[in-house]
Amino acid sequence: MLSRRLFLLGSGSVALSSVLSGCESASDLSIAILEGSLPNQLITNIKQESAKLGIVRLKPESTLEKLYQSLLTQQEKTINNLNNNSPKSTLQLSIIGNNQREINKQDLTTLGNYWLPFAIENELIDPLDLKILENWSKLSPLFQKLVIRNNQGKLDNQGQIWGAPYRWGYTMIAYREDKLQNLGWQPQDWEDLWKPEIKHRFSLLNQPREVIGLVLKKLGYSYNTKNLKQINNLLPELKTLNQQVKFYDSRNYLQPLILGDTWLAVGWSTDIIPLIERYHNIKAVIPLSGTSLWADIWVKPRNQSSELEKIYNWIDFCWQSKSARQISLFSSGISPVETNFSETNRQIPLMSPEVLAKSEFIEPLESQFFAEYEQIWTQL
Repeated sequence: MLSRRLFLLGSGSVALSSVLSGCESASDLSIAILEGSLPNQLITNIKQESAKLGIVRLKPESTLEKLYQSLLTQQEKTINNLNNNSPKSTLQLSIIGNNQREINKQDLTTLGNYWLPFAIENELIDPLDLKILENWSKLSPLFQKLVIRNNQGKLDNQGQIWGAPYRWGYTMIAYREDKLQNLGWQPQDWEDLWKPEIKHRFSLLNQPREVIGLVLKKLGYSYNTKNLKQINNLLPELKTLNQQVKFYDSRNYLQPLILGDTWLAVGWSTDIIPLIERYHNIKAVIPLSGTSLWADIWVKPRNQSSELEKIYNWIDFCWQSKSARQISLFSSGISPVETNFSETNRQIPLMSPEVLAKSEFIEPLESQFFAEYEQIWTQL
């Protein structure tokens, strides 16, 4: 499964701690949130919306995996009452293990888009009611489509709304401008990674879907291509790229770029944006042939409906124009209600509509196709 490493922005955790003051029982709305995914400016405005939102308790988690785990934990009591011979029960219990700690129930939880189909299929979340989502129409169609799925978690225009995206980003190329000056070019697209003059000078994410995906994009295919065996030139291209790369890493890949041990790094925008704000000799580019997208999404844990009105008020609060502008200006992501990108953080490279149209969210694959990716990955 995919993961995204989070680099905290400045004093974001300090701002969160001020909101978290007081006991949990005193809150009207309890939200498990990806730490750093909301800017301080928006968090400060929460108290100004107390008439609609009540007392909001934000519980930050450092990774999306932990947030998905919290959904499983919330369902622990229900799962333990199921027949242990049920395939679904056995699967979920194997993930949860023997964890018997107190369950901290949340009214809303942040979930990454890649985890959304699993949460739906495993009945961890409830769908949202379109009639109550006042600002749904402000959402870009790209993100509306992302969360409309059937009960198996598959994209389906006739399905239900399973979440509310509030921030998004993409995979990009960071590079040392000073190191590439003598070469007379700067990276523009994935194909630049095959240039001989940068051999052993760059890093790639240690993620098969990301690496194989960028090769697929170079060749004109989708990140979500299912039958890789039909692409004759895929493996030769991958082998050549493998001979070019210095190392694969999804966590500590930016430190070598800072030190100059590498000249380029393929990574996630949440990691790279804080870096280019701090180091002026590091720039970034969104590949012209398209890239992979990610989104942070509010989801409602199953059967947690005690604060329905405030839940929908919170979602609409995050979709208000002022909140959307603050997310785009002061976080390392972009609000999905910002479609013209004119109000984004000035350090974030602008994605043109043409490049966005070529970019994709990475979707989970059926087991036989995922095994194909794993097989090719291990061959490298």
